[in-house]
Amino acid sequence: MKILVVDDSNVFRKILTELFARAGFDDVVEAGDFDEAIDVFRASKPNFTFVDMILPGRSGVELTKELLSIDGNAVVIAMSSIINKRMIQQSLEAGAKDFILKPTNEIALNSVLTMWSG
Repeated sequence: MKILVVDDSNVFRKILTELFARAGFDDVVEAGDFDEAIDVFRASKPNFTFVDMILPGRSGVELTKELLSIDGNAVVIAMSSIINKRMIQQSLEAGAKDFILKPTNEIALNSVLTMWSG
């Protein structure tokens, strides 16, 4: 299973990659912004894409919409360190399957992956 992590924080991307590895998912690719995410998504065709909702330039909501226009079956999981009902609603309306709060842990990540793997 391939996972794409999109976050402008290199440190958080590394932490998330490590959490996935501990949970048994070691095929993880990364992107730091909207444009890089589109390129990596097209090249790697991930099973899951975890998208930070606050990105430099274009938002995670816009990225979610773009990813789903490329692949209507993409499984996008929205992430943010800010609890904002409007942002959560917008991300889900854009097509994200779920929303997780950053920082997260192995249990939460594994739960989301299990839930949406079917």
